[in-house]
Amino acid sequence: MAFPFNSSRVKCGLILAAAALGAFVSARAADSPRVTLTAKFAPGDSLEYRIESQIATAGKADTPIANSEGPTQSSLVINLRERLDVLRVERQAAGEAVAFRLTWDQAQARSSSDAIDPTVADPAAPYAKIQGRSVEFTLAPNGGISNFKGLEDILPGGVPPADAVSWIPMLVATSQFPSGGIAINQTWKAERPMEGAPLAGLAWQMQSTYQRNESCPIYPNDDETHLKLPAGKGECAVILSEMTISRHGSAHSDATPPDFMANGLRTSGSWTGDGSILGSISLQTGLLYTATETSSQDADYEIKSATTGSAIHYVAKVQNQTGIALISFVPAAAAQAR
Repeated sequence: MAFPFNSSRVKCGLILAAAALGAFVSARAADSPRVTLTAKFAPGDSLEYRIESQIATAGKADTPIANSEGPTQSSLVINLRERLDVLRVERQAAGEAVAFRLTWDQAQARSSSDAIDPTVADPAAPYAKIQGRSVEFTLAPNGGISNFKGLEDILPGGVPPADAVSWIPMLVATSQFPSGGIAINQTWKAERPMEGAPLAGLAWQMQSTYQRNESCPIYPNDDETHLKLPAGKGECAVILSEMTISRHGSAHSDATPPDFMANGLRTSGSWTGDGSILGSISLQTGLLYTATETSSQDADYEIKSATTGSAIHYVAKVQNQTGIALISFVPAAAAQAR
């Protein structure tokens, strides 16, 4: 049996970091001015990002039926170029919900494993299916993604691979920064639950710091916007987030999430990890320019049937490196003037 560890659902990921920046603030800023970083989208805006990710998993699964052929090490390398066209912007009480059309101008992935398990689908296969395809979806003010339309004929449920869209909530991360703006050297803390993990009560504890301002990176396709900004407007805020995993409740309390319990399962074990994200956000537009994430997680847990008592024991170490870069931004006004 292959190790069924879904790193996309439970890795710290940019999606977790993005939504977490802004719960509790301990300001230690000096006299630097406060800035409010808010990305504003308009119908007709077009953005393109490059995403590169490497995920390495080492682990094993002990099952009632031994399988010595199961893989113990695997890796997935992903290279994407994603174009996001803004279709609609809907104002809501919590902020603006944005409808996007996402097109994969490039979607390449390759996977490797130290053994072959025919019962497990190749994690790289869905990426070949989405290259050149488009999907429409809605990005909520809190970073939630929903209403996928356009991939129903090639992917189950029409939902793209998690690692192909997990970074997108970073686009509205600034909406959850500390109220009143942020200043250089200011630090704030936050907590974000780990959705989809097999153990209840897991959360990322995060501490973020607004480190400095620096010139935003300039990319080949960026000449229509960045190079025409007024002097001093091509700066980005650099923010570092340090993260660790913790679990609420007693070490002896039941760790079974409700959805597992509803299916007659019980879970127990441990899950630890740490990581960091270094991001740059435009002071002028509030757009994410770059983000670099590194993280490492160690899982050791058991899933047991409450009726039969049969159990599967999983042990894994997952290491992730992800880089995101804005390579083109054409505002609606510029696009119409062409």
